[in-house]
This record gives sequence, C-alpha cells and structure tokens, in this order.
Amino acid sequence: MHQIRIRIMTFFIIIAVMMAALVGRLYYIQIYSHEELAAMAKEQQDKNIPIPAKRGNILDRNGDKIAFSVKTYTVWARTSEITETYETARLIGEALSLDVNAINTKMTSATTDFVKVASDLSKSEGDMIKQKGIRGISITEDTKRVYPYDNLASHIIGNVNTNLDGFTGLEYVFNDTLKGKAGAYFVTTDVHGRQLAYGEDQVTQPEDGKTIELTIDDTIQYFVESRLDEAMAVHQADSASAIVMDPKTGEILAMASKPDFNLNDPRAVGSDMAPEVWATMDNEAKAAYYSGIWKNITISNVYEPGSVFKAITASIALEENLVSLNEKFYCSGSKDVAGVTLKCWVYPYQHGEETFLEALENSCNPVFMTIIDRIGASLYYQYLDKFGLLAKTGVALPSEVNSITYKEEDVHPVELATMAYGHGNAYTMMQVIRALSAVVNGGNLMEPHIVKAVLDDDGNVVEAIEPVAVNRVISEETSATMRMMLESVVANGTGSNAYIEGIRIGGKTGSSRKFEDGSYQENKVFASFMGVAPINDPQFIVLVVVDEPKDQFGGGSVAAPIVKSIFEDILRYKNILPEATSDEKITVPDFYGMTYEDAVAKLDKMKVNHASDPLVVEDTSLTVTGQFPAADTVVSKNAVIILSVGE
Repeated sequence: MHQIRIRIMTFFIIIAVMMAALVGRLYYIQIYSHEELAAMAKEQQDKNIPIPAKRGNILDRNGDKIAFSVKTYTVWARTSEITETYETARLIGEALSLDVNAINTKMTSATTDFVKVASDLSKSEGDMIKQKGIRGISITEDTKRVYPYDNLASHIIGNVNTNLDGFTGLEYVFNDTLKGKAGAYFVTTDVHGRQLAYGEDQVTQPEDGKTIELTIDDTIQYFVESRLDEAMAVHQADSASAIVMDPKTGEILAMASKPDFNLNDPRAVGSDMAPEVWATMDNEAKAAYYSGIWKNITISNVYEPGSVFKAITASIALEENLVSLNEKFYCSGSKDVAGVTLKCWVYPYQHGEETFLEALENSCNPVFMTIIDRIGASLYYQYLDKFGLLAKTGVALPSEVNSITYKEEDVHPVELATMAYGHGNAYTMMQVIRALSAVVNGGNLMEPHIVKAVLDDDGNVVEAIEPVAVNRVISEETSATMRMMLESVVANGTGSNAYIEGIRIGGKTGSSRKFEDGSYQENKVFASFMGVAPINDPQFIVLVVVDEPKDQFGGGSVAAPIVKSIFEDILRYKNILPEATSDEKITVPDFYGMTYEDAVAKLDKMKVNHASDPLVVEDTSLTVTGQFPAADTVVSKNAVIILSVGE
C-alpha cells in the first residue's frame, strides 16, 4: 500500500512538473515570444509578390503605338509549401497545356522559395488556376512588352529583358522614364499555402511608366525599310542603311539598317541564314551573327563617305571666298600631289576644262584637290569641327561611336588631297547627314534628335524636346549657292538617277573603296547618295549607304535610285505634288558689260533662275564681267544662269 502511494505521488509530481513546463512554455510562446512568432506566422500566411509597373508606350510622331505593354497573369509556386511537386506540376500543366516535366523541373531545381512557373497568361487562364486552389500556388498580374510591327525600327526601339528592363535602343536609353515604379501584392493563404478566396489581400498599386513620343514617322520608316530590303536583294550587299531627317530641325524621320531583327523574337535566325549553315556554326560564330543584326550601323559603324563629302569641301571654299562658281579648271584625269599620282574617277579619261559648278556636277577629284589645297589643313579642320564631324552627335541612342580621323599634325599634302573627296577620314552616317543638313538648311548645325516629347498617362506633355541649333557653320548665301549647285548635280550631273520630273531635287553621289587588311580593296566599296527635297525649301534630307554591292559600284547607279524611290514614297504620302514642267528652251543673252541690276531685271522678266559670283553683290551698279553658260548657248528654261560681277 505504501508503495502504491509513492508511485501515485511520483506520478503526480511528474504530471505537475510537465504541467508547469507546459504552462511555462505557453507563457514563453504567448507572452515573451508573441511578437516574433506572430511575425513568423504572418510571413507563412502572407506572400509579398512584386507587381511590375506597366511600361510606358513608345509612339511615333503621329501617335501610333510601336511599342506597348499588355496585362498578363503569372503563376508563382512557393516550394516550401508544396509536398507533391509532380502532382502540382500536373494540375498546372494539364490546365494550361504546358509541359508537365518542365514545370516540375522548375520547382524541384529552384534555389529560391518563390518560383515563376508560367507567365503571359490570359485572365481566363489565371482565373482557372486560382479557382483550382492548388496548395502553394498564387496568381499575380504582370505585363508583357509587345512590338506590333515586328522588325520595323528594330534598331531604334530596341528590346527589354525578362525583367522588363531595356537593354538595347530607346528601351535602354529611356528605361527609367518608361519603367515606372513597381507595386506589391500581399496575398493571404491558409495553412496549406492555398490562396484564400476572401483573405485579407492588399495591393500597393504600381506607378506606370511614362510614354515617349518619337520624331520617327512609322509610315516613312516603312517606306525606307521596304526600299532597303529591295536594295539588299538586287545588289546582294552586305548591308544597306538609310537616314531621313528634317534638315531644318534635326528631327530624325526614319532610320534603318538591313539586315535587322524581329523585336518580338530577337534571337530568331533570318531568312538570309540557311538552317544547315546555322546548325554547323559554333557559339562564337552565332554571337557574331547576332551582333551583326542587332547593331545600328548608322551610328555604330564608320565609313569613308567618298564624293558626297565634296559638298562639304565646296561649301568651305565658297564661304572663305577661295573659289568662284565660274572659275575655270582643267582635269587631265589625274593630279600629282607630292610625287603621288591621285586619279579622278574617270581615269584614264578626263573631264578637260570645266567650271567649279561643272566640277561638282562631274564629281571631279583633281579640281577638289586643288580647292582643298587653297583651304589648307588648319582651316579645313576648323570647319570639320564646326560641322560636328570630330565629335559624337549625341543622338539619344546607345553605342554611338566617334569618327576616326587623322590628327591635324599628321595631315600632309597627300592626306589633305584625298580628304577633299571623302577619303582618309571615316565618319558615322549620322555625323555625315547632320553636316550635310547644315550645308542646305541655311548654314545651321542642328542637334539630331529622335524623341519629340515625354507624355504622362493622360497624354499631356511632361517634357518637350525642341530643336537645338549648335552653331552657324556657313552663311545663308553660301547655303543657297550650295542648294543651287546640288540641284544642278541631279539635273545635269552624276546624280541624274535621283531626278524626279516636276520635283526639285538636289543631291550628291559618293563611292569609296573599303580599307581592309592594310589597303584599299578594288571591288569592295561603299556606294552612297545624299538627296534633298524640295531643294528650294528643304524638308527632307536622305542619306543611303550600301555596303559592298556585288553588281555595281557607283553611288549614282546603286544608291541614287534608292533615294529617288524613297522620295517618291514620301512626297506622295505628304501630298507634295510635282510642278508642271516645261521643255521650253532659251538662248542665253549676252550680259557682258551690263550692270548687275539690269542683268537681274532681265533674267527676272524672262523668269529664269540666276545666281551671282561672288555670292553677295552689295553694289548692284557693278558690271557683269562673265557669265555661265556663255552667251548664245541654248539651255532649258529651268537652267540657272550665273553672273560674275566685278569692278
């Protein structure tokens, strides 16, 4: 009996100690560790899932969306709460017609608690998964970037990564503006990790990104890209590139390079690459291929512009009064410079006697060698700087490179002579078209820009990007003379393949041999053409460069027809109609000995275009001492008569 009492007492003591321990533990949990454990419980029950902000739109100048975001839904798995991984994968995969094994692998190989299982779902798909109440599975709203025109303006627009951060093009440069500020989704779940239908879910709304409006016109962009595609097919070129700009404002209306890529699938292999060839390429070769199609050639590559650059040399010489329009030169087909024979493009033929205007029409190298010798290296480099050719343009696109030029102290007579016709120094297309815009727009170097404005959600302008004149390069008089000369190049010279009946077009051809492996290659050229329309009131300047055409090599035969086609498309689109033209011929009167005032009055009465030499005649009582064309020459009534005036 005594032993029974001892056993009962011992049992009682043990029970009492256990009860005391339990009470103590409960006290510790409920009182001492309450806040910590409550936080842990909340962490298990609540999920904090980020909600990306809706990325802002990218619009063309007319308000057309060329990049925008759409709402999608994403399936997330919290792996710590999923016990039957494959069964979970099966339920999701069968509901969404996705690969069950791929979903299972995502969850089993995850290194973080939250795993993105499926994305880009429609609302109905998201609701369907949510209604299944799968343990550890949650649904959140997301956004997807859409490029409705696939390849259009791919090098301009650029792309985003899986986190919707821009990594090329404008998407990269304006990432902070477009991205906005992410929100958060606080989800309440049950003990099994299932999202509660009536839980205390909270949403912190994201701040959507702003919209950027471009200077690009998507219709003109389409015209340009279509014409470049045709050129690639006809000439079997390595690449073809073009820029269309408003020369007065610096606004870029179109910019394109071929080959390009699909913005919605940037790693897709183009039709120019045979599948069997792609299959044999190693990773390094494939990376080089992607680098080639993703590169914006117009700002990331340099080239020697060739005779297009004669427009720059001519404007400098005219501005400095180092040449007159009617001055006579002689081309023998080549010119000896410091013991080196430099040839004209017509060699072994020759242009013979020609005026300065005719030298530009004929694109005569020896005449421009003579002209640049008068200018000299020091003054020439001062103008290269004023024309913006020694620095990046600053256009709002990534990976712009600078020109590659001789140092001024390294320029000797031969180097200087070749610069006159666009060899030796290499520039980007953007640098060249900006400089040529200053030649024709009245003499102002404009800052090129591709973004017109930043807009808020309601379409209100937050920031407007206005045209910026960097500096004045040449006078309005010199610019007006250059417009006349460039029109004559198309009407009477090497640019005739850009001529459009009834539209006043100006332009300049160019071709330059490529410098590779330490020497200039005979049959590898850049064929180019710069065109301006209408030349009397420049609204569009176009520069086209074709890299290594395989059938022809001249800028006049390869690039000028492309520019003509682009102009025809643009002018039709803008409803700029051809003027009525006349085939009427006139016999040039003899103005020699007349006062400049009387000669101009006679030409005005005849309704014939005219220009003066020198460019500005302040004393109209001075005598006409020369003229071009000569008296009694029969010319078109649309011709330009140049009057030389002197004491």
